[in-house]
Amino acid sequence: MLCSHCHQSIKIAQITQQRGKGFHAQVQCPHCSAWLGHNPKLLKLKLFGFYASLATGLYSYFDASTRHFLIPVMIFCVMLLLVSHFMDQLQTIEAPEKEDDSDQRQKYR
Repeated sequence: MLCSHCHQSIKIAQITQQRGKGFHAQVQCPHCSAWLGHNPKLLKLKLFGFYASLATGLYSYFDASTRHFLIPVMIFCVMLLLVSHFMDQLQTIEAPEKEDDSDQRQKYR
């Protein structure tokens, strides 16, 4: 995965700090120390889209009388799943504090 703050790749084995659980889980980037996380609303939409499409697909497979109604519902749920999956990227929750480099900038003025 890529850090949304420093844009460097992060391997799962490099992650040492984690806070929160479930939909509100956050990890700390080992390169820049920024806290990264997913949007909980999009995670819930993705989960709902997956289970709703699975349930409607299975139910329409076994009950032929509801196929004309449930197949469009299943297609809509798969579209919801895909759109929420593509929109759900790591976001910078808490950026690290910048160091004061005003003395370095004063040198070149």
